[in-house]
Amino acid sequence: MTILKKTTALSTLALALAACGDDVAEDPVVGSEMADVETAATAEYDPMTRDYALSDDAQTRRDAFDADAFRSEYDGYRDEVAAEQVANADEAATAADMSEDERNEMEAASQERDADTNMRRRENMTWGYLDRNDDDQLSVAEYAIWAIPLDPQHEALNDQGEPELKAETINKAADSFFYYDTDGDTYLDRREFTSARRGENFDS
Repeated sequence: MTILKKTTALSTLALALAACGDDVAEDPVVGSEMADVETAATAEYDPMTRDYALSDDAQTRRDAFDADAFRSEYDGYRDEVAAEQVANADEAATAADMSEDERNEMEAASQERDADTNMRRRENMTWGYLDRNDDDQLSVAEYAIWAIPLDPQHEALNDQGEPELKAETINKAADSFFYYDTDGDTYLDRREFTSARRGENFDS
């Protein structure tokens, strides 16, 4: 959905609420629709823009984080992303035939990608796009595809002249991952990733 459509939907909903008075304002369905529109219009959070205060348990898991294993997994996923071709939607499929995930993925996949990296913009990275091994959870490396929308020019070059993540970039991504891994299983489920995507703050 484009920003124009989001703005129009929000304006229309606001006018409907104003015209119908208190009865509509108390309607839970209308209230829910308004919340959905407002959430959709919210800018995508950038997890690399703040520091994270980890709990003792989260810090223990963070200390066990293997940066070398992460780098290997992440590089593999980055290579997959760079090689991906944008699939054309099946013309026979209709919105009624699709799940919400499939509709979201079709919409996101139709958006223009970065010309240099062939990555989607952060706001177009759906759950299915990030869950590279289809296990319905995100590892640190899968999460980092969203958390680090890498411009190769902003990272160091390795001995082969290829871009390589700086240690500080990896550390910030790992910090944010373990901050949002609230159940402590070293993966993010959909609820935890939604918290990350919204930039929710759990600091007391």
